[in-house]
Amino acid sequence: MELSTAGLMIFALLGAGYILLQLGGGVNTTASPAVQKLAQAIAKAEGFYTAGSRPARNHNPGDMTQDLIGKAVGQDGPFPIYATDADGWADLYAQINLWMSGGSEHADPSSTIEDLSSFYTANDQSTWALNVANALGVPVDTEIGQIA
Repeated sequence: MELSTAGLMIFALLGAGYILLQLGGGVNTTASPAVQKLAQAIAKAEGFYTAGSRPARNHNPGDMTQDLIGKAVGQDGPFPIYATDADGWADLYAQINLWMSGGSEHADPSSTIEDLSSFYTANDQSTWALNVANALGVPVDTEIGQIA
């Protein structure tokens, strides 16, 4: 069976996409200043900066429940454990980038900090939103796309 040039190109592109996904390249883990600010505020609200907290122990600053980058080395209940803080930050950045790009089913740039609290935490959602907003120096009704 002979593959056409177009068939070979499609095969090569699919293979490259698979490799990128396996390496965590299928998600945007870059961090613009706005993404960094929101990530740091979320990490603060989640307790990452408190020694011995679950987010600190798990190298998971956002206390994320999904491993978007494929680098988890274990699980702590529903929470991925990462080998390094850098991997945990990359996972949180990937999540925020999905929100900022409109690629998430839960949030987009017009979502407010208060909107995020409705699905991001199961605990005291109003306190979480207030903690994130205070860390950013903005009100809870600030749209995440307006964070500079």
